[in-house]
Amino acid sequence: MCLIRITEDVFDVCDRLKSVDERYKLFYNAKKRRYEVYTEDKLAFVVPFDSLDARTVEYARMTRVERAAEIFRETEW
Repeated sequence: MCLIRITEDVFDVCDRLKSVDERYKLFYNAKKRRYEVYTEDKLAFVVPFDSLDARTVEYARMTRVERAAEIFRETEW
């Protein structure tokens, strides 16, 4: 795996992700050409956007396990 740790970025996404979960670490996977967020050395989620911006932080908030019940309700038919 060719992971490059991202510690600083133009839109402070790294710092803003910490406000969602202090354990989040942001990496760029050069082999797969995508951003990935890890928690305690495990993949938490893949950033579904080509660039880092406010959408990444919002995605992190929306996909938190604490929201699982709400997400399931939203997707029920």
